Amino acid sequence: MGLQAMALAGRSNFRLWIYRPDPNLSTVFCGLHYVGSVNMLAEAAKTFLEFLKLAPRYLISLGVIAAILLFASQEFLKLIGVFELAQDNRSTLGLILVVTGSMFSVSVAAEGISIVKGWWRKRGFYRRVTDRLNCLTEDEKQILRFYIANQTRANVLRFDDGVVQGLLSDEIIYRSASFGNMLDGFAHNIGDFAWDYLNVHPHLLEGTTDNIRTDKRASVW
Repeated sequence: MGLQAMALAGRSNFRLWIYRPDPNLSTVFCGLHYVGSVNMLAEAAKTFLEFLKLAPRYLISLGVIAAILLFASQEFLKLIGVFELAQDNRSTLGLILVVTGSMFSVSVAAEGISIVKGWWRKRGFYRRVTDRLNCLTEDEKQILRFYIANQTRANVLRFDDGVVQGLLSDEIIYRSASFGNMLDGFAHNIGDFAWDYLNVHPHLLEGTTDNIRTDKRASVW
């Protein structure tokens, strides 16, 4: 029982395999397969995707050139010396026009979908933060009062605090510096949307106290 494989002369990507199930019998099985087709398809797909990234600029140019050669008047084509070229390659030019037009349409549609998805995500974020700012706890209000009362975007808060973590997870504030310590805390800035919204609706920070919170320790000097 044995299996042998050999490359065909001059066609290194092809392999011929021969299989004899029983050495005492004359029956053999053979076959031919192509090696590297997956790599070729992967390279072709990669090249196509790279081309699509440049699609809007270059597809418009190719499409416009093909359209001019196809539909411009004979006098104009003769004037620029491409009349015979256009006549001899009309089918190729038509194919180029169809392909580039289709690819450009797909590119525009994909860009439009991307814009709509981005707008939808932003709309969802604004709605979520708005709802959150309308149901703040007193502890959360004390942190946010510091920003609005002092008209500052920055505050120093302890990173291991549960209230701070809640505001971070809801993207109302964010840690703006990686330097700090567990005693003094880290710099935390208020998000742009929360800042604008609370300045327009300061009544949302009214609560049982007027306290403001910062975890920055007072200087001893």
